[in-house]
Amino acid sequence: MIKQSTASIITSILLSMTFIGIAMYILFVPDSASHHVSKDDLKLYALLTGAYGIWRFVRVFLVRREGEKNV
Repeated sequence: MIKQSTASIITSILLSMTFIGIAMYILFVPDSASHHVSKDDLKLYALLTGAYGIWRFVRVFLVRREGEKNV
């Protein structure tokens, strides 16, 4: 049971870091996109993707704290 919980936490952290990494890439490498895409749309997408990654990261610790309280 503990290994499954640890694997779940590690997977969630890796997933949140992936979303944050994608957002950082979109924000800081806008020249690689084609000119058909609006830079404002890319910025909005990057901010939403980054916010989701941050929310997942915070959620990992909130779920872990709740699990410790229930033990």
